[in-house]
Amino acid sequence: MCGITGIIGPELIDGKRARIRHMTQRLAHRGPDAEGFFIENEIALGHRRLSIIDLSDDSNQPMFDASGRYVLVFNGEIYNYREVKAMLPDYSFRTHSDSEVILAAYSQWGADCLQHFNGMFAFAIWDRKQQELFVARDRLGVKPLYYYHDGDVFAFSSEMRSLLASGLVPARLDPAATCNYLMYQSVCAPLTIVESVLRMLPGECGIFKNGKFTKRLYWQIEHPVEVQIDNDPVQVRKQIRRLLTESVERRMVSDVPLGAFLSGGIDSSTVVGLMAECSSQPVNTFSINFAEREFDESKYSSLIAKRFKTHHTPLLLRANDFLETLPEALAALDSPSADGFNAYLVAKITKKAGITVALSGIGGDELFAGYSTFLYWLRIHRQWWWYLPAGLRTLVGQTLHQYSRTARMMRLSDIASAKSSGIEHIYPSMRQVLAPQQAKKLMRNVGHIEDPLQKASFKHVAKHCIVCLY
Repeated sequence: MCGITGIIGPELIDGKRARIRHMTQRLAHRGPDAEGFFIENEIALGHRRLSIIDLSDDSNQPMFDASGRYVLVFNGEIYNYREVKAMLPDYSFRTHSDSEVILAAYSQWGADCLQHFNGMFAFAIWDRKQQELFVARDRLGVKPLYYYHDGDVFAFSSEMRSLLASGLVPARLDPAATCNYLMYQSVCAPLTIVESVLRMLPGECGIFKNGKFTKRLYWQIEHPVEVQIDNDPVQVRKQIRRLLTESVERRMVSDVPLGAFLSGGIDSSTVVGLMAECSSQPVNTFSINFAEREFDESKYSSLIAKRFKTHHTPLLLRANDFLETLPEALAALDSPSADGFNAYLVAKITKKAGITVALSGIGGDELFAGYSTFLYWLRIHRQWWWYLPAGLRTLVGQTLHQYSRTARMMRLSDIASAKSSGIEHIYPSMRQVLAPQQAKKLMRNVGHIEDPLQKASFKHVAKHCIVCLY
């Protein structure tokens, strides 16, 4: 990963050069290979580089296009950059990097360049002629992009701590975001835990010019491309395998050593198996093991490592190791989350082994209904009470809620009074750690709190998901 950051504002902003350096330094852990700046009139850009494609200094950033009009800071990887590059024969490329392909594509197509990219990215391009900044985030929001906008001042970065280091952003907790975290153990975009900082949404781009920030969605998961295939299960499996293989192949394009996180679950095991199939060299795999048998999955990860002849590195995590490493892991979290500790540790041993890029199965359980929550929903979906009149169920739910004293009972009361047994109506309640009323009580003096998973956009997605549980 790399780190990008920038400030736009009146030239009279005190210490703009010092501010951008402070912001960029806070991203040093994201890019240990190079640091660069671009400062001109009202714009200041900073970049920290982790070299993955084209390791030469020519690919350091900020990067200019061939004409010198556009300036880029970029975090991520464009997997199909060679194909996009072939579509731009008239551009005079000076590097072999995917970064320059972004510049060339933007100079040719403008914001429509996003339709050509297959990758994970967050980038910003300053147009020196039009005096405007274009920012974009990848379709699924793999790479982060935070921003702060106050009047004529606009600042962005890969991390919130970098924005706070600018000295422009008030360090205040956002009450609504904090309630989100208490309910779901994460903060849902576009909110962040910092009151005045927002996140670009997945599949979103925007232009900042003359003090105005105009955003739009260039891609939405609610409107996926329909793939016409036979309902024959054999054909469905072939199609899924083809798509997974192509996805893994694209992510193995790198000029540095590759590896994989291997838990032993179906998702990471599938990725490792396909990596072994696509590679002429043994795959480097890494896993976290536990002394407690009820949590340990080492027998599965070892089985997969042996099956695909990987170079496997296990790390046995004991209780004392957890306690000693916890402060370090928490300090590395830019946004509060109940997840990620294991990923932090396995990433640490992966880097120590000399591996710069690692693939994982993150996202597989959500896509293929691998969590127990989905089976729980299926059991609820089949319960007899859904045949009762909606008014009666609502009355039962309200009665339960009145006497509920625990989060579990509050969830059950909300489920009982749900509009239907569809996953879009009851999944949010199933995922809650604390009920909204409990979260608001802890926060005190908080007004109306909107449940992010009750929004129409989530319901639309859930309603059209194909959950293979039957």
